[in-house]
Amino acid sequence: MEQNHFPVAIIGGGLAGLTAALHLAERGITPLVIEADQLYAGGRLGGGEPETFAYQGKTWSFPSEHGIHALWGGYGNMRATLERFTQTELQPSDGEEWINRWRREVRRIEAGSAVRSRWLPAPFHYLQLLFRPRFWSTITPLDFLSLPGFLVSILLTVGTDPLLEERALDGLMMHDYFRGWTPNLRATFIGLGKNLLAAPENAITLTSFIAALRFYTMMRRDTWHPYFLPGDSHSSLIQPLITALEERGGKIQRGSTAFSLFCDGDGWRIAVEDQSRRGNRSVLAQHVVLATNAPAAKRLLYNSSVTSAEARAMRFPEGQRTTTVRLWFSKAPKTGATSGMFTGDFPFDNFFWLHKMQDEFRAWHQSTGGCAIELHLYANDAQNDEADKVMLIRAVSEVQRVFPELSGSYVHGAIRRNSKTHTRFIVPTPQSLHVETPWHNLYACGDWIGYPSPSLWMERACTTAIAAANHIIRVCGVEPFPLVDPPLPEGLARAMQSLVLGSRRIFGTPIRAANRLLRGKPRT
Repeated sequence: MEQNHFPVAIIGGGLAGLTAALHLAERGITPLVIEADQLYAGGRLGGGEPETFAYQGKTWSFPSEHGIHALWGGYGNMRATLERFTQTELQPSDGEEWINRWRREVRRIEAGSAVRSRWLPAPFHYLQLLFRPRFWSTITPLDFLSLPGFLVSILLTVGTDPLLEERALDGLMMHDYFRGWTPNLRATFIGLGKNLLAAPENAITLTSFIAALRFYTMMRRDTWHPYFLPGDSHSSLIQPLITALEERGGKIQRGSTAFSLFCDGDGWRIAVEDQSRRGNRSVLAQHVVLATNAPAAKRLLYNSSVTSAEARAMRFPEGQRTTTVRLWFSKAPKTGATSGMFTGDFPFDNFFWLHKMQDEFRAWHQSTGGCAIELHLYANDAQNDEADKVMLIRAVSEVQRVFPELSGSYVHGAIRRNSKTHTRFIVPTPQSLHVETPWHNLYACGDWIGYPSPSLWMERACTTAIAAANHIIRVCGVEPFPLVDPPLPEGLARAMQSLVLGSRRIFGTPIRAANRLLRGKPRT
């Protein structure tokens, strides 16, 4: 192998890039991963400088990360990747609390175990919440007027598969889903949408929300079951993947940012800004896998003359800022689930009790009797730009409002502001970037890439990464890896899906023909 000449170069060292690299290396195809960060590969799963503070005469140090992530029931390809290349053992969630606030009134219910209960089949399993006495305190008799709208929304969800149909329906937003719903139930499910799509409510499209509902909860009960990493994402996921890659001969070039692509015979030449050498250099590769976030991919393809024209006709999702807040207290709640979501008038969107999840935080709990909680904020720029002191005061106030036993026990707080690299998800269409790109020997993967799979987020990143690697593996004449198909919908949900799809086929054609006649357009 010549210096700087590789069979495959992977641009981006996040979960998608490392997953593609590992599957290539496992088949004997040595990849080079080009990663922009000098210290922490992993993208949104990367680590950071530890959070350190003094308390009761002792210095405490805790790992830092962009935010807690969970593997859900449908994450088959991500689980397969972990089993192939790591020894990481996941921790199942013990339940998920839904906490709603209307003005000063706060209501709590552990809803996760009810949603995945065995009593009622999907897609009506949310009605199992009616068997939880606490749930009745969260609704009013007026909410039963939402039943017709609720049923229409369920039919819309089971009968429409935006990801497989590649239908974005631009212009329709999440709010359109809740026509006929009462404000109380609408607020709860808007909170669910914000947590599933990790975005402010006015940035979530209707089809994205439907796709998320289908993948995470509506079609099967067991898909709504999160599993957590045993430690911070860097040490329990990213570093084991990097170690496995290097053991198989793969290389990671840190501190390097690809800024342009050039055709080089049948392969590619990648122009790279190398921070360690403080200059530019070129990397030659037969195949290229683009595994960056959407804004970086758009910038690279626009800047490359060989890809610019076609890239400018494509749809790229925007990047979304997020903020995480971590709080330490000297007391701990006696009861409650490991994680949950906030809805209604809460400024934050979800929470995770870190002392129930990671060893460093368990040590804090055992030594001080205290707790640590992480909050996520999916909001607009104005809310993300609040001063640290203001955001910390707001976070402490809200946590103590829900858990009054923590009043007067605040010890320390830390804020991590993530740049606009998180995907503001939109349903990929034929105009989006797909695993197979228009350019020879150039493939793409990531949580925003088009591929015939209903998966989202980390599962979509792993699915598209394995698919991209398989294209190159086949070219090299080696056996590709199997892709784990998503679990089928439950029987009732599958039957309803067939019924609605059949109705769409029967009635859709004459409706479209009538619309064409009304508009004066000839049939094509």
